[in-house]
Amino acid sequence: NSKIWRWNRMTAVIKAIGILLLQIIIYYLFGTIFELFCRKKHGVVFKEISGFLVYQVLFQICALPMIKADQTLARLAVLWGVIVITCCIGTAIFCRERIAEDIAMIIKAFFRHKIWFLLMGCFLFAMCYYVSINGEMNDDSTYYIGLINTTLTSGRLYKFNAYTGEQVHSLYLRRALVTFDINTAVACKIYHIHPLVITRITRASLNMILTAGAVYLIGRNFFQEEKDAFWKAGTFTCIALACNFLFDNTIYTSAAFLLHRAYEGKAYAGNMLLLFTIYLCILYIRQRDKWSCIYLILTLWACIAISSSAIMVTGAACGVLLIPVVFEKLIRRIKRDKNYD
Repeated sequence: NSKIWRWNRMTAVIKAIGILLLQIIIYYLFGTIFELFCRKKHGVVFKEISGFLVYQVLFQICALPMIKADQTLARLAVLWGVIVITCCIGTAIFCRERIAEDIAMIIKAFFRHKIWFLLMGCFLFAMCYYVSINGEMNDDSTYYIGLINTTLTSGRLYKFNAYTGEQVHSLYLRRALVTFDINTAVACKIYHIHPLVITRITRASLNMILTAGAVYLIGRNFFQEEKDAFWKAGTFTCIALACNFLFDNTIYTSAAFLLHRAYEGKAYAGNMLLLFTIYLCILYIRQRDKWSCIYLILTLWACIAISSSAIMVTGAACGVLLIPVVFEKLIRRIKRDKNYD
C-alpha cells in the first residue's frame, strides 16, 4: 500500500509539472496571437505574461454566460477545450514565422549565456519548490480550493457553498465576475487531476514564474542601454525575489502571499499583476505609446477575472503612476496656450 501511495503521489506531481509546462506553451501562443493583433513585436517573456492575461479574459467572456445560464462544468470544459485548441492551431499556422524567430532567438541566447540560463533555472526551480511545499491552509485558501472541489464534484458552476457544501440560491456579488477558480476547475476536469495538486503545485509555481518574468521586464527596462543588460536584469530578478524572504513577517505583505499562498488570486494581484502593471506604466511614461494603454486595459480586465482585490491594487498603481503624467500634459498644454496668446 505504501508503494502504491508513493507511486500515485509521484505520478500526480509529474502530471502537475507537465500541466504547468503545457500551460506555459499555451500562454505563449495566446500572447503571440495578441501581439499579431497589436502589430508590435515583443519579447518571449512579455508574450508569456500577456498571453496569460488574454487567456483569463477570453475564459471570463466564455464562462460568464454559461454561469448565468446554469450550464454544467462538463459543457464549459468542452467549449473551452475547443476554443483553446482552435486558437493554438490557428496561432501555430498564422504566426509560424514569429514562433520560429522566437525559438531561434531562445536557442541562440541559451548557447551564448548557458551559465545564466542554468543559474536562473535552478533559482526558479528552488523558488517554485518552496512555494509548492510551504503553502499554508487558512480560511481563504480552504474556500478557494473548496470552491474548485465543489464545482468539480457537483459539475455545477458557483452553485454550492465552498465551506458547507450547501446549495446557494444567489451568486456572491463580490465574486460575480471572478472566473479564476472556475478556470482551475475546468483544468481539473480536462486533465483529470485533483484540485489540491493543481493549486498547490501548478498554480503556485505559475505565479512564481510569471512574477519573475515581470521583475525581469522591469530590470531590462532599467538596464536596456547598459552593457551586459541580460546578466544585470537576471541578477536584479534573483535579488528582488530573494528579498521576499525579508518581508515575510506578517500575513498581509505581498511577499507572504507569494511565498505561502501563491495559488490564490490575491497572490497574483500583489505580485505578478501589480509588477506587470508598473512595467506597462513605465513603458507608457517613457514612450507615450498607445499600445501600452491597450495592454494596460487588458491587464485591468484580466484582474477582474482573477481576483476582486486585483482590480483595486492595479487600479491604484495606475493612478499613482499615471495621474502625474496627465497633470504634466495638462500643464504643458496650458503653458503652450499662454505662449500662443
